[in-house]
Amino acid sequence: MLDLSLYLVASRGTLSDENFLKLLENAIKGGVSIVQLREKTLSAKEFYELALKVKKLTKAYKIPLIINDRLDIALALDADGVHLGQEDLNISIARKLLGKEKIIGLSLKKLEQLDFIEGASYLGCGAIKPTPTKDSEVLSLEVLKKIIALSSLPVVAIGGIDENVVSELKGLNLSGIAVVRAIMEAKDPFLAAKNLKKLFKEC
Repeated sequence: MLDLSLYLVASRGTLSDENFLKLLENAIKGGVSIVQLREKTLSAKEFYELALKVKKLTKAYKIPLIINDRLDIALALDADGVHLGQEDLNISIARKLLGKEKIIGLSLKKLEQLDFIEGASYLGCGAIKPTPTKDSEVLSLEVLKKIIALSSLPVVAIGGIDENVVSELKGLNLSGIAVVRAIMEAKDPFLAAKNLKKLFKEC
């Protein structure tokens, strides 16, 4: 059973590999259940080399590693799966290339997009709040509620989620929350993950 409860979307940014991996390890120890590596500016070689190190870590803690957008990296790495946006490669092609066992996440921003989710493993819905990393419009909680009710797949909320926002998601029957800055920019990633996990479980 795929544990999506605390889904970390991680980018190395200005950190050294060593500090980035240390941050990830602390967050995993705090309760992160799945890691998505998202690197928009690295070359394929740099992305692959970093992903290899992250895979070693996630494997040690027996949690899945998902690669954002880059199916080529996911395949080269034999990662646990890939996360695709609406503008990325079609899910049916990704599923054909990855095989039945791999995880495929799909970003969802509108109710109408539910018609095109076949082959996906879970849905990442948002943004719930405005964020610096995404220009997209905010997905209302009403629409999110409808998506959860109509979807046959597990739903993870993403976009601007921090400790204050988690309480707003109470009673929505989400499978998980995806966070970026709430852990990546936290003074103590272990504590941040622990608190977020606890709050989500109380939802």
